[in-house]
Amino acid sequence: MANVVNTQVLIDGTRNTTVKITGVLDTSDVATTIVIDPAAFSPIPSKFRIDHIDYSISTPLEVRLLWDGTPQLDILPLSGRGRMSFWNFGGLQNNATSPTGKIALETTGYNTTIGGTPLVFSVVLELVKQGV
Repeated sequence: MANVVNTQVLIDGTRNTTVKITGVLDTSDVATTIVIDPAAFSPIPSKFRIDHIDYSISTPLEVRLLWDGTPQLDILPLSGRGRMSFWNFGGLQNNATSPTGKIALETTGYNTTIGGTPLVFSVVLELVKQGV
């Protein structure tokens, strides 16, 4: 089997959207991959703000979220399990230089000595569309 990463749009409203990203890794880390593209939403935003993140990530895996741009810029690394809220200070804003509005993901920590057990992750992002 090969690594599988899926993105599912759970809610696509005029202002807010919720996206679930899941992964099953059984061969290697996930290289930098675009997981959210504004063109897939209606209305199409120029970028997103992150208000909440729920995540569950197998140990020893780490998931890095990145604002796509030139260069890409870290949003934050995630490991373990939890919920983070950012709405009370205006959310996590896309501050990449030359932003594309896209959000990318990559992983580190894949280890073949785990005994053949796939490493899994799920990340749910509650986003606010900007520039609509």
